[in-house]
Amino acid sequence: MLLYSQEKSLPEAPYPMSEQKDMILENFLSSAIRTLNIDEIYNILMDSLILLLHPQGLLLTQNLNTGRSFCTVRRWGDVFFEKDYSVPSDAFLKEIMHQKGFLVTGPDFPMDDSLLTPRQSRWLAQQNIHAVKAVRYQQAVIGLLYIADAQDRIYTEDELTCLDRICYYAAYLLRNANLYHNAYHASITDSLTSLYNRKHAFECINVACSSDTPVSLILLDIDDFKLYNELYGAAEGDSMITLCAQAILSKIDAADLAFRYGADVFMILKQGDDATAAAALANEIIHDIIDLRNDTDTVWDTSITCGISTFPSISPDEKTLLHNAEQAIYYGKLGGKGHLTVYRTGLETRSTNPNLRAAYERVAPTIYALTAAIDAKDSYTFIHSMNVSKYAVILAQALGMDENDIELVRDAGMLHDIGKISIPERILQKTSNLTPEEYEIMKTHVENSTKMIRYLPHMDYVIPAVLGHHERYDGKGYPRGLAGKDIPYMARILTIADCFDAMTARRPYKKPLSVSYAVSELKKNSGTQFDPELVNVFIGLINEGKITV
Repeated sequence: MLLYSQEKSLPEAPYPMSEQKDMILENFLSSAIRTLNIDEIYNILMDSLILLLHPQGLLLTQNLNTGRSFCTVRRWGDVFFEKDYSVPSDAFLKEIMHQKGFLVTGPDFPMDDSLLTPRQSRWLAQQNIHAVKAVRYQQAVIGLLYIADAQDRIYTEDELTCLDRICYYAAYLLRNANLYHNAYHASITDSLTSLYNRKHAFECINVACSSDTPVSLILLDIDDFKLYNELYGAAEGDSMITLCAQAILSKIDAADLAFRYGADVFMILKQGDDATAAAALANEIIHDIIDLRNDTDTVWDTSITCGISTFPSISPDEKTLLHNAEQAIYYGKLGGKGHLTVYRTGLETRSTNPNLRAAYERVAPTIYALTAAIDAKDSYTFIHSMNVSKYAVILAQALGMDENDIELVRDAGMLHDIGKISIPERILQKTSNLTPEEYEIMKTHVENSTKMIRYLPHMDYVIPAVLGHHERYDGKGYPRGLAGKDIPYMARILTIADCFDAMTARRPYKKPLSVSYAVSELKKNSGTQFDPELVNVFIGLINEGKITV
């Protein structure tokens, strides 16, 4: 981008000019070249034109889309303007270009339909528009100047020459100012959401606190967004982010500022330090986001954790304001997802609570407690979960997975059917085939499992495997219809372990099948239901006696 300052030369104007109007042009240039503010350039331009032409009125319009749509940016005098009248015909613009950008009304200026609509012609006459000047950059009309004056007004050669040069330089300076404005706007804006970005957030917080402006800082953190991206892909993740941004913009006041503070974190800088009002706004936004998300096809339950801090009532300075809002988020998540926390003095002391810390260290007992809870309702599900976990771990070890991933597989196997707690016993323990309606109810256990796991401390890492264990390699599974390598790797492991145990274990509605029959079914469905590479390894483990019933 090329930006011109006072030290850089402007392009040479294409028109000679006598010395008579030098002062007006020089004053225009000396003032306009010092700024990259578009409004300031417009003001300087209008002041210079008034001094040059002494008109009865001026109307300056700007081209909005390089077509025939113009809007008023400045007016002077008694010129009345309605937006529709500032949209000339294509023929009018062509004539402007043909006449080097200046048309004078009167006997020599034909008012026919080839140039103007009847309404445009009437408007020119009513407003006493004597001349129309195009403000051009190269061959593009970037604006139109309507000059109201007496119909017998004759412009001198010096006036026309100076007018040409002022408009020529104005077009050049406006273009540079637009380039600068666009570049600056891009530097402070998030490209996906059109919200302000993190860099600008720091700048705005600094300005507010430095000027002692009372503000409330609201942070909105989408829970488990990284996991959502992994499950549904970047495109769906972007859609969620965009939806959240739209909900925020629809609720904030004109004086408030909204930012995309992180990949999954939004910030609102709200005028005033009323924490109650900030919390009410945050709740409205969260409810709108959840309502909008409920209309999507995913099985994901969206939750947002919110932290709020205020300046100066709670936080005395810029650094503390941001820190306290982040702390409110952090301690809100400790208590579970989807919480709204307003920072208060002493909030940090919660971190020393031994019971709270211990809750996060008891992961394994939590898993066993949950799976055992099913036993009271359906003993088969508990035993099945134990077996699936065992078989999946043996397969994971044979595949050379590291210890962390093996433990993940173990936990996922234990928890993959936890959602069956919500399934009616008449369906769980039915001895005959399920009806289509009952089967649809049974399928909801996958979604219910993920809903439960998400709110377990440090357990959400197993969700991709759990959510995908009923997907099929050919894409005909549920709940998302994923296929091939799009199915999470650990979910493909669970699928094999789950089906093998389902075939070889006793169920309420069937006797156990033989291992040899189960192996034949695994082979038969290799590449359709199962990952062919993984199922071959699993069958090999059976043949080697490493997997036994």
